[in-house]
Amino acid sequence: MVEDITGKPLPAITVFSRAIQFMKEDFLLQFKSKIDGQMEDRDICWVLTVPAIWNESAKQFMRHAAVTAGVKNQHLRIALEPEAASLLCNYLPVKKFTTSRSQSMLQTFQKGSKYMVLDAGGGTVDITVHETMGGGKLKELYKASGGPWGGTTVDEAFKQFIIQLVGFSVFQKFSTECTDDLLDMFRGFEVKKREIQSKKESMITFRIPVSLLTLFEDEIGETLQQFVSESSVFSHQVKIVHGKIKVDAEIFKDFFRKPVHNITSFVRTLLQQHQLKGVKSIIMVGGFSECQMLQESIMSNFPEISIIIPQEPGSVVLKGAVIYGHNQGAIVERVCRYTYGIAGAKPFKKGLHREEFLEESDVGPLCSGVLIKVAEAGQSVKLNERQEAGIFKLNMEDQDTYSFPIYVSNQASPMYITDVGCEQVGCVSLSGLDISIPLEDRKVAVSVIFGGTEIEVEAREIHTGLKSNAILDFLQ
Repeated sequence: MVEDITGKPLPAITVFSRAIQFMKEDFLLQFKSKIDGQMEDRDICWVLTVPAIWNESAKQFMRHAAVTAGVKNQHLRIALEPEAASLLCNYLPVKKFTTSRSQSMLQTFQKGSKYMVLDAGGGTVDITVHETMGGGKLKELYKASGGPWGGTTVDEAFKQFIIQLVGFSVFQKFSTECTDDLLDMFRGFEVKKREIQSKKESMITFRIPVSLLTLFEDEIGETLQQFVSESSVFSHQVKIVHGKIKVDAEIFKDFFRKPVHNITSFVRTLLQQHQLKGVKSIIMVGGFSECQMLQESIMSNFPEISIIIPQEPGSVVLKGAVIYGHNQGAIVERVCRYTYGIAGAKPFKKGLHREEFLEESDVGPLCSGVLIKVAEAGQSVKLNERQEAGIFKLNMEDQDTYSFPIYVSNQASPMYITDVGCEQVGCVSLSGLDISIPLEDRKVAVSVIFGGTEIEVEAREIHTGLKSNAILDFLQ
């Protein structure tokens, strides 16, 4: 469940699918009003962008939401937001950027150059590192990382300030009865967010809704202007004048300090990783990258690195997604965020395997809870590169179905599927296996194809060639 600005809950799938449905229908309406001719669903490749730090379940949730909204699954592509931004930046001319060190601008996208993409959006901050391979191709050097330090953290700090100013009950009533005015107030705050600078000392002025002033006076019995000037803790830092609120710059800057500090500290930690040696540039994209306090912090803390900001950083991901839709093979190598494996069985070895996983079968005692690793967290995998998970033998004479549970782990080398950090994210099944074949010859080869923004798994019975290409359901 997710809540709206007034606290009313709705199922998340309803919120996301309805939002996608509106954008889909609005696009088709605009397209048909401006372009003659027919257009079928099969003519459109829909690209849905998601933060790179999201796990596979979250990506599949967004795919499910898009399909629920009427987008055909076979016409839908998932793009990682910092990758989309990186692709666009490789196409933009130099004049479309602002940079702290203009002499290094041309070198940033030359073959062999390494750069960091800092995608500071509304909710999350996504960071990835790329190396330019030439020919419009990119290689990921370090697994996507980041955290919940986007622009909405500043909005929340501003909201708490208003609550502290007028009181929770007044704000709650204002949110419920005057929602349009509440949204207008936050839109005005959004403009001020982009303008604030760390060196600013004068008071910052923005309009406060008349409805909020009226509700406060009705509830408290005096005007907000009187309350602030006479008894509020903000009496020396806040002034109410002619329907406008003037706030001391230090209070306003406090809204930004925590997320800006978190982002700057995280970038510093990343740059100390040996895989990032040779990174000469940081490209700042996303709506929160328009914040001058964030720009100033990154530039002042990393003077030896070129800080590059494209024009309209908030729209870079959107435009890059169009490029990704036309060239989905542009990212030729990615780094696994998790260890991936398949639940399987191995001959039981006393003293090595745990007794709780001992299982008798027609081929002898087995350890049934073993995680057979396919790829390790931090490992580089090439686009559409096939990783062989191994050959799996059937264990029972009458077995005509074989299922392969797929697991992820945040640990490098988990041994069992019950180890801390292991989570089942899907399952691949082969059914209709020929039980007339001798048990020793009934084997299934499993392979995993990494490198795309999603992951494919294939199971193939060796003797008959029977295949199953899994569409992993991470929502179960």
